[in-house]
Parts: sequence; C-alpha cells; structure tokens
Amino acid sequence: MSEMIMMPHLWPEHVTVGDVVYPPGGVLGPRIQYSIELVMVHNGEMTVWIDGQCRYAPAGSVSILFPGHEERFAFSTQMDTYHSFVHLWLPDLPDEIERRLLRLPWPLPLSSAMHDLTRSALHLRRSSLSTADGLLRTLGLHMLWRYLGEGERLLAGEESGHPAVERARQFIQAHLSESLALADIAQAAAISPPHLIRLFRAEFDRTPIAYLWEQRVRQGIELLENTGLPVGLIAEQCGFQTSYHFSRRVRQATDLSPVEVRRRAWGQEPPHPPESTVQ
Repeated sequence: MSEMIMMPHLWPEHVTVGDVVYPPGGVLGPRIQYSIELVMVHNGEMTVWIDGQCRYAPAGSVSILFPGHEERFAFSTQMDTYHSFVHLWLPDLPDEIERRLLRLPWPLPLSSAMHDLTRSALHLRRSSLSTADGLLRTLGLHMLWRYLGEGERLLAGEESGHPAVERARQFIQAHLSESLALADIAQAAAISPPHLIRLFRAEFDRTPIAYLWEQRVRQGIELLENTGLPVGLIAEQCGFQTSYHFSRRVRQATDLSPVEVRRRAWGQEPPHPPESTVQ
C-alpha cells in the first residue's frame, strides 16, 4: 500500500471485467493484446502462445498478459474451460513495476484472496451504484498489486501456509471434477494422510475432504452465478455424482436451490443463458 501512495499517478484510465466459458476444444486468436490483463482460470485449462512462446495455465491459476504482444489461445479438449479476466489500461506503468511483474513465475496459484477480489469485480457488472466505475478501477489496481505481492512472495520462497497444504490446495483445485480420496490428496502433497489432516485443521479448521467439498460447492455457485451452464453439467464438472447431491450441498451453504442462486445473481431469470462471447 505504501508503494501505491508513493505513485499517485498509477491509476487506471479504464478497467473492464468479464468471464467466459469455452467448450472443449475452444480456441481464440491470434490477437494483439491491448492492455494489461489478469486471467483467472477456474475450471478446465488454458494454453497460450505469446509471440510464439507456449505457456500453460491450469485450473486454479492466475496469469498476466502485457500489451503489444500477439497471443493465441487453446482451451481444454476434455471439458469446458471457465475463466475470468480483468483488463487494466495503465499507460503510465513505471518501468520498474513492469520489470518486477515480468520476473514473476507464470502462472501463479489463484489464492483465495485473489478469487474473492475477482468475484467482487464480476459482481460490479450488475451494480447500480454511481461509484461502480471507481470501485472497479480500485479493485483492478488492487488485484494487480496483489498479483505482484503474491508473486514476489513466491519468488522469495515464502508460502502463505505450509508448503504441503499449498500443494494439496492446488491439487484439489485442479481436480475438482474427479473422484478424490484423502490418499490421493496426501500423495500429491507428498505427506502422510494423518499429517495432512493435522495441517489442514491447524490452517483451515477442517479436514482436507471437508475443504474439498467446500471448494466444489464454491466452484458450483460461481458457475451458477456467472455462466448459463445447465445445473447437471455444473454438478458433474464440480465432482458431484448427482444433481440432487449438488442441490443439497448448495442449499446447505446458501439456503437456496441452484436455480434460486442463479436468479438472485442475475436479478431475474433470463429467458436464455448469457451468450459466451469471445473476450
């Protein structure tokens, strides 16, 4: 925050936010990037060629794109890919900040804090607040600074929690649609199941399996609110065996059915699902 105060001119001229679902085998481009863009992959996967250089972003990741480069995208061939994005027009971005951003690993893990900021930004699309534009620009800049801070923490070898917990969390996020057992998660985290349970209880006050189901419900609610995918398909992509199980879990979390969650998010139930436009 102190760096932001020292750079009062670092204020976006404009910020836009959106999300899109690409069906299996979806592609985009080639295109020329025209802004700084943060891309959050929530479901599926994304491969992007930047000036011919191939990079890969799995589910549960956030990556940055810089203006002036040619980009071509390919999305998962096995399942729908849901991602959100924030464009920031920052013509006066200091060279030193750009150099720091370019040094970061690519992509970064999508942290809970970044996920929540993304969700808040998406909700502003439907806001009637007179201050919505200023709020969105503030959130966009906040997300850019968080991306830089989280990336530099990762570069320094620091973790937000125990490294095994972070490995387990990333594995869970990338495999929400699959049938997972505690042993699978522990193996991915390179730690014994009892030790992993103790670490999760210490950090999240819940077991790894309870955390897994929370993330499935959270992902399901996000897809209900931001896509027109059928409830049954959302349930399947989030790892639920049946739509009934998914509906029961959503109601436990929100006191609403999946259809009611979607109606509340959209203001009213639209006659047709929103079109997945290319962004």
